[in-house]
Amino acid sequence: MLKNYFKIAWRGLTRSKWVGVINIVGLTIGITAALLLFVVVAYELSYDSFQPNYDSVYRIYTQDKIEDGLETNPGVANPFPDALMAEKLSFDKVVPVMVMGEVQVNIRKAEDSQTPEKYKAESLFFSTSEYGDLFEVDFLAGDANVLDQPDQVVLTRTEGDKYFGSWENSVGKTIELTNGVSLLVGAVVEDIPGNSNFDFDLMASYESIRSHPDEFDFDLKEWGSTGSNFQVYVLTNPDTDMASAQSQLDGFSKKHFEGRGNTVKSHGMQPLADIHFSSDLEPLSGRLVRKSTIQTLILVGIFILIMASINFVNLTTSLAVGKSKEIGVRKVMGSSRSQIAFQSLGETFLSVMISAGMALVLANLLLPSLDKIADVPADISFFQPVIMGFMVALILVLTLLSGFYPAMVISRFRPIQALKNKFQGAEIGGVPIRRGLVVLQFAIAQILMIGTLIAVRQMNLVQETDLGFNKEAIYYMEVPADSRETNHMETFKQELLRIPGVMAASKASDVPSSDNNSASNFYFDQKSEDLPFPAFLKLADEDYFALYEMEFVAGRGYPASDTIRNVVINETMAKKLLTTPEEAVGKLIRLGGRSWVPISGVVKDFTVNSLREEMKQLLITTIKPYYGQVAVRLDKTADKATLTAIQGKFEQHYPEQIFTAQFLDESIAEFYESEQKLALVYKIFAGLAILISCIGLYGLVSFMIGQKVKEIGIRKVLGASVSQITFMLSREFLIMVLLAFGIAIPLAYFMMKEWLETFAYQTQISVGLFAMVMLASLLLTILTVGSKAVRAAIANPVDSLKDE
Repeated sequence: MLKNYFKIAWRGLTRSKWVGVINIVGLTIGITAALLLFVVVAYELSYDSFQPNYDSVYRIYTQDKIEDGLETNPGVANPFPDALMAEKLSFDKVVPVMVMGEVQVNIRKAEDSQTPEKYKAESLFFSTSEYGDLFEVDFLAGDANVLDQPDQVVLTRTEGDKYFGSWENSVGKTIELTNGVSLLVGAVVEDIPGNSNFDFDLMASYESIRSHPDEFDFDLKEWGSTGSNFQVYVLTNPDTDMASAQSQLDGFSKKHFEGRGNTVKSHGMQPLADIHFSSDLEPLSGRLVRKSTIQTLILVGIFILIMASINFVNLTTSLAVGKSKEIGVRKVMGSSRSQIAFQSLGETFLSVMISAGMALVLANLLLPSLDKIADVPADISFFQPVIMGFMVALILVLTLLSGFYPAMVISRFRPIQALKNKFQGAEIGGVPIRRGLVVLQFAIAQILMIGTLIAVRQMNLVQETDLGFNKEAIYYMEVPADSRETNHMETFKQELLRIPGVMAASKASDVPSSDNNSASNFYFDQKSEDLPFPAFLKLADEDYFALYEMEFVAGRGYPASDTIRNVVINETMAKKLLTTPEEAVGKLIRLGGRSWVPISGVVKDFTVNSLREEMKQLLITTIKPYYGQVAVRLDKTADKATLTAIQGKFEQHYPEQIFTAQFLDESIAEFYESEQKLALVYKIFAGLAILISCIGLYGLVSFMIGQKVKEIGIRKVLGASVSQITFMLSREFLIMVLLAFGIAIPLAYFMMKEWLETFAYQTQISVGLFAMVMLASLLLTILTVGSKAVRAAIANPVDSLKDE
């Protein structure tokens, strides 16, 4: 019996080839889009879910209550983990983790080798042997106990292979860091999975920091320092009362921080499951994705599937009249409603299965391009249990979603009317239902069109906004810091200025727009109490302001110095100090326990981090040991030879260092990579939505014209013109599009408003933008409906009026 159902379903599918093709194409597009989006969403949601203590690990973060709000930091004060380990509170384990990014590793293959082999590691962690009690680490050689001994390091398999040819040969070998610390390889672990926010290349023992505080510039007794790269994780057990644990943590914070500084410090616990999605508390390593992005991708996938199903419903029910005699004969021969409905669902299932097969092939072909819209591994496979389970569920849901309504409509046909091919609209499902489906379809398409325009405008705003400095033709490189006694960086800078094509150069801790959030408490105007907000810091030499063409609103820059002798503040800092820029110049400021120094100038506000963040109160001054970059401005004559000469000078001055350089405009663009990808998602899927909408609209037009064949013939016989008939057929569709637009406006507005709130600087959502989408929708409707309506209007009325 099932074999007969399959044969009939196949014949039904091939009998109306053009409808079958349109249905399968529409479903294939929908399933392909949903499958690719599911791969992205499933990968993002899988971050660290493989950890055995996924539900029991928490990160302790720091909160500073200041006069105008609350500032959060994923890190803790330097002595925090030692104090917490001593007191334990309600936690089974307390594990400190410090990370250093972009670490150079030197390997001397021979003991007397003067020139080491140089490698770059993405991340170096420092932790204790208890790290493995919280996070999954698979040891290939050695064990976690080496992390309790000073000057020991654990390598991943890849790093072991890279440094020593084979990881098996790495245990017992020595690696050198550029700060002069040598570490003995005590163990090797399997590579950390890509879907982890704890992806390290090397892990050194926490005791190494204690042994070399000067080399790592890290004082484990300094309570006043909080850095995002120094974090602490705790392990709870299922019986832990989290409210009680938080209460104990509050008491711990009060005990150790009350009376320190002029802010109120407290600490909270963030579940491991939230770390990958927290925009306020960045992960220790890896990257984050906003929950709103995940929700948007899920919503877009659902939208596309709904639209594809609506098309199927409209086209299938519009063909019901053509199948009426078949249904009538089958009912006369004794077929029940359930048998006819099941047969109709079988045809739908066959279409969905063919579409799913084609979608799987198409998705595999498109997979290499998926990195254009998301950060997923290139080698990811669709043939995973979770993805195949999704495909099975999707096939079943689409079969019911697309096939249930047509099956109910066809199974309700009465034999006499079916054999005579005479129906009322309600007997074929009713036009109002199909109208409602098309309204829903166009509402979805318009939401995606509005979202696309807003996302594109926001990205244009990001690219065109005046950052407060000139980012063009700036080429900067990482350089080892000088000590107070050495002056290599200044010599290197002067050598760069002699290269043809180099206009200017400057030494600094970082470029104007970076992810640096270094901050310090400070005192102002010789008052004894520090301010209730921090000063965010950039450390730079006297040429910094001229290099980036910054504008001063009062005063000027400072003279050359290796130590703090003057400071420059920005306009926001002047406002927070309740003074005008002119009045601020000459006033005294003191950073932490340093000496009082004058404010030499107030620079116009410039973008310190990204445009997602509010303008920060900034202080710029000179502290030579903290300079880690040299930047140059290139003139119009600069070419590849100029860049080669710059690299040559670097290798001449720093032969043991790896040359790492980048153009500033490229590094700024990386801030908005995820937003650019989301904008591309909107563009792609808005295009698909428009295509599917037009197919659905064409299907409904075909159905409605089929219902009005005799009416059109009579109107033509009575003298109606082609334009009048075309307008009559098109008018209600234009009304449906306008109705859809009314539904789309508020939904799109609130959806995109939430996305824009992740930016401190936002594009305006204007009336003109909505008008543009409405006009585009009307134009598409006119083109789609008009082509079919004109053909119906010019048809011979004799053919449409003859009785069959």
